[in-house]
Amino acid sequence: MKKFYSWRLGILVLVFPLLLFGREELRPSEVIIGLGAGPARSKDGSVNQELKARVEKVVELYNAGFADYIIFTGGETGGGCEAEVMKEIAIEMGVPGDKIFLETKAIDTITNARYSVELMQRQGFKSAILVSNPYHLVRAKWLFSAYPGLEFQTAQARSSKNLFYDISLIGYEALAWFSYIFREPREKLKPLEVP
Repeated sequence: MKKFYSWRLGILVLVFPLLLFGREELRPSEVIIGLGAGPARSKDGSVNQELKARVEKVVELYNAGFADYIIFTGGETGGGCEAEVMKEIAIEMGVPGDKIFLETKAIDTITNARYSVELMQRQGFKSAILVSNPYHLVRAKWLFSAYPGLEFQTAQARSSKNLFYDISLIGYEALAWFSYIFREPREKLKPLEVP
């Protein structure tokens, strides 16, 4: 019985901060960054609902005037290029294509940060709002914040309505943190010198 309660307490300790993170009071920024969620499309061609939720939040923030530009980041992870699919959805929702920059090389959150920061610096952006799902924002902000001289805020996309799916994603996040802390070479997490 004690083991059962310990397990539940562990889940609560992990989940509670993740659900609250990203609910900060947003200030206007120079760009909104929508993080990919692969695969972009399923085998039947339908768009990944997690990816779509992130785009919807990006467009909501753009329409509310939080930034004049958008970066979608995510490469080919099966079912198409994440960033390109995200741009298609945003344009369908009324965002002008010339307000959207694409980063199409990233294959994980580390490279989302690296290549998005390179793009930000090429465009002269110093501040960004990161958009992802609640469970992902802690790790995303930690990685993006490794780059000095830039300011990052976070905004949550809606979670799925499937509790078991959300729990599996939180489990994935725990594994990703474990990988960063215990297996990834520390130099991989250090910021690159961006020209």
